[in-house]
Amino acid sequence: MRGRWTFDPARRWPGGPRPLVWKGPHEPDDGDFVVAELEPDEGPAHLVEVLGADDRPAWDDASVASQHRLRIRFPAEAEREAAAFGEPGAAERAGRLDLRDRLVFTIDPADARDHDDALSFGEAPGGHAEVGIHIADVSHYVAAGGALDREAALRGTSCYLPGGVIPMLPESLSADLCSLRPDRDRLTLSVLVTLDTHGRVHGVRFAESVIRSRHRLHYGEVQACFDGAKRFSRPLQDALEGLRPLARALRRRRFAAGALDLEVPEAKAVVDVQGRVLAMERREALESHALVEEFMLLANRCVGNEAARRRAGVLWRVHDPPSPGKLAELDAVLKALRLPRPGAGGDAARALQALLRAPLDPPHRRLLHRMVLRSLPRARYLERDVGHFGLAVREYLHFTSPIRRYPDLHNHRRVREWLRGAPDAAWDPAALADLAAATSAAEQEAADAERDAVRVKGLRHLEGRLGERASGSITGLVPRGFFVELDDAPVEGFVRPSLYLDDHFALDDTGVRMVGRHTRTRFTLGDPVVVVVARVDVPARECELALDVAPRGRGRRQGRRGWR
Repeated sequence: MRGRWTFDPARRWPGGPRPLVWKGPHEPDDGDFVVAELEPDEGPAHLVEVLGADDRPAWDDASVASQHRLRIRFPAEAEREAAAFGEPGAAERAGRLDLRDRLVFTIDPADARDHDDALSFGEAPGGHAEVGIHIADVSHYVAAGGALDREAALRGTSCYLPGGVIPMLPESLSADLCSLRPDRDRLTLSVLVTLDTHGRVHGVRFAESVIRSRHRLHYGEVQACFDGAKRFSRPLQDALEGLRPLARALRRRRFAAGALDLEVPEAKAVVDVQGRVLAMERREALESHALVEEFMLLANRCVGNEAARRRAGVLWRVHDPPSPGKLAELDAVLKALRLPRPGAGGDAARALQALLRAPLDPPHRRLLHRMVLRSLPRARYLERDVGHFGLAVREYLHFTSPIRRYPDLHNHRRVREWLRGAPDAAWDPAALADLAAATSAAEQEAADAERDAVRVKGLRHLEGRLGERASGSITGLVPRGFFVELDDAPVEGFVRPSLYLDDHFALDDTGVRMVGRHTRTRFTLGDPVVVVVARVDVPARECELALDVAPRGRGRRQGRRGWR
């Protein structure tokens, strides 16, 4: 055992720094990120893993993955199973619906490596249209109970970090054989839906199929096409122009049924190969995103309707309505902020829907939509269908992303049973309930890791802006101060107003504003403020912002805390 280094926890720890001990010949360097086990009482910290230096952005994703205990390496047996497959040939195509002559294409983010879903468009009798939603047939490659399946179930989902993905399946499958790459034969499960111009469903077929994608499109270029700034070849242009009004009709029908239209921009960190931050962006909601979303929702609902009819052992995607208490809290906060309110009683979905349509400036619109989102419970997986409040539907499940979500893979196996005429699987309800709970937990852990990883990159971005002035808006308040999100980058920092104004500040009874005891200066949720980037501590996930005013006589706190 050795112990001449000190471990300084990045997260606040009541015991403070501890002596660091470890076994083996290799010792960490001063300043390294490390993982250590801590006892709640006195005693040394025991080294578990060395992640790298805290000033090297290339280690950021690894530190987040380790913090959240994400599974990085695949077992050798799972790797061998994945390596045993090759490009699909005649034997794999036998008995499948051959759709290789159709114009099929994918639409994904520009940097996507796994392509679960593809679309096609064609005319159908009676002036209707047939939309093909083609989903990678991962169940062909991942046998239930095998090493690949066991590892995928443990991971539950892929995790998308700024520097790359931690996939649910080995890359030979997730980025190659199961990915619907252009100009390659790929095995799929297809949902072929006949629609009229009002978005009404007139027929649904499910098929084990083989496709050959012609185009790999990204959202930006499809949006440019919709905006008239780009033209594709005539067949592809016609297909997109055929899908666009159908997606709009489906969307209108969803909102008419009570679905919520939440707009909470997702923060994205753009990084180079060394993990250095090139930009921090808010992902803009585009019509091209909505087009793909509508057809994926349609496929999920079609499979869900059939699963309900067959009483199959699927995993449902459910979303409980907000509790009356949460709605009352939301109404009280919005009243205090003098923002539009949902009101009391009546149909919660309709009230929230009307609230989300209220015309507001961008900062207050973001604030209101976030507050509505916080009032809602998380969606989750369940072994029984209790409905999906946010989508205003029942009989809804996940089917369209089997490369990256285990519940979709599970549900694919049920669809293959239907198509092959096998008896509906008798599924142990207790085992299904356990699977639902495990995949819900894995999804939440991955989401937390993704959020933390973007937070780290946001702080890296601000490290280069120390001393710089920036505008932002207040996004949250606590007794010690308030949080500010910058306008030009989706990064939050914390302000302690008493350090910069000669006053003592306290939250008022509403909890949505701070008021100075002497000056009566107020800081309210959603208020615009001008700040200076004062201190950034990446290991501790902290950013301190100063108000852009002359500070009081005492100096600002200095120093860094982190893993040592």
